[in-house]
Amino acid sequence: MALSTMMRIKPNDITDAVNSIPVLLRDTLMKYVYKGFENPKDYSSSALLTWHEKVLAATGLGSIVRVLTDRRTV
Repeated sequence: MALSTMMRIKPNDITDAVNSIPVLLRDTLMKYVYKGFENPKDYSSSALLTWHEKVLAATGLGSIVRVLTDRRTV
């Protein structure tokens, strides 16, 4: 459901969408991006790469490390 909603947001609006999410939940957003990468047939890889870029810009490299080491998934 979250990934479907993310795919409906226009690329020009992604930065605003990321910035509107509370800082503590941005790692969760990054988890959804990686979840989308697991099913490339279901979601647009180019859109997910744009989301990844924008979330990374807002959170830094620490977000990737936290997502990849967290055992809790989405």
